Amino acid sequence: MKTHFKKFFNYFFGYIILLFLFFSILPFLILSIYVNPCWDDFDYSETAFQNGFFKAQYIWYITWSGRYFSTAVLSSVNPLIFRSILGYKILTLIFILLFIFSIYFLISEISKNYISKKHKLICALAFCYFFVLGMPNVGLGLFWLPSSVIYQFANILIAILIILLIKFLNNKERTSYKLIISICFFIFAIEGSNEVSMLTTTVFFVSVFIVITINQKKINKHLLLFAVVSIISFCLMYFAPGNEYRLSTNPESHQLFFSIKNSFIDLFQFILGRIYNLQLLIFTLLFISFYSKNIVGKKSVDITLVLNPIYSIILFLSILFSGMFVSYWSLGISTPSRTLNVIYFLFLLGWFINIILILNYLYIKKKFEFKYLPKYAFIILCFAVFISFVKEPNSIKLAFKDIISGDASKFDSQLKDRYRNIYSNNSDTCKIDSIKNIPKTFFYYDIGPDPNGKYNRLQSQFFNQKFIIRSK
Repeated sequence: MKTHFKKFFNYFFGYIILLFLFFSILPFLILSIYVNPCWDDFDYSETAFQNGFFKAQYIWYITWSGRYFSTAVLSSVNPLIFRSILGYKILTLIFILLFIFSIYFLISEISKNYISKKHKLICALAFCYFFVLGMPNVGLGLFWLPSSVIYQFANILIAILIILLIKFLNNKERTSYKLIISICFFIFAIEGSNEVSMLTTTVFFVSVFIVITINQKKINKHLLLFAVVSIISFCLMYFAPGNEYRLSTNPESHQLFFSIKNSFIDLFQFILGRIYNLQLLIFTLLFISFYSKNIVGKKSVDITLVLNPIYSIILFLSILFSGMFVSYWSLGISTPSRTLNVIYFLFLLGWFINIILILNYLYIKKKFEFKYLPKYAFIILCFAVFISFVKEPNSIKLAFKDIISGDASKFDSQLKDRYRNIYSNNSDTCKIDSIKNIPKTFFYYDIGPDPNGKYNRLQSQFFNQKFIIRSK
């Protein structure tokens, strides 16, 4: 009877955790229904709509950004090019779901058949939970299409790239050229998305190639190929005429000592702030106990991710540092929140991958005997995470508040009324009212009273009006 009760309790408790994690992600899925375009959304869509796909790429690459992949995505699958506000909402939802699925498949690839699908889903949702909980700016990360494509989509591609790399490492004896080409493509795509992903990806592949070449005292031709592709992609982005022009507009940029010093300071504060997070520390203890329990008894050949953690930790810190360095070097300022979203993603990813590597190394190389947390301690720590969540202000509670208060639905309704008024306007100048209920979870930048302002003109083109101004 006692054994049956324990089994029932473990089964029931697992689903309670799963439900908690699901409902922590749910408000962000719901909010995608109410999101609306603004600001640079119309810049990307109108550049592509007026000039066509290929000319739009030329314009972006030559005149301003130098990004070649994210601009291609924004110039092709952007629903605003096809005049679809509904498509904008759907694409926002798709990116959130893609992120969840990419993390799930990454965990599946790392864990293989060691854990059940339920536990894989718990781990994936837990990662997503900590990501949205600690994101520097949820609105810019999830609910503004240009930022989602430029930064968040790059995060998704990074997760897929790691899956491909693990497959590559697990297939040492036979070479799959489709896999090699796929890895090269994802390197190219990630580096062409944004500057942080560009530098961090290059640092990763060049460092891995150098370390493995020194250790093995021979050149791995595939790792050399990955390093070369990353360097070429870096050069295509960094030395693009548009990027060089943008950098020239920032007089505080290209100060080496200033950039290194402030990057180290920001990195120290960033890591300290994340490590100080009680929920992350508690979940890390739970994860160590859970993962340790699942690798005990496994054969050495079954555990493929084995590396001296000194190398992985140094590489981890180098990647985070290079992410911080980008803004100081190129702009002369601290890292903006939209790019901190990428660095935070890399931090979480590196944090848990390093824990896995440390545990694997201790088990395989040091024959370490793991001690598991007793079940009552496991349950107590889970409740501690929940209590901390309830007590502390966070983006998840704010997202629920935006939905429950009606701010999100009112925001969407006001914009739907605005669109109807614009389309029904017959005069030269269309006057619109300000939006009052802007959800705190969203990023929304409205047009102003000047009909010749850049974003006024872009929206006038989008809605086929001569002039649009905000009257109050």
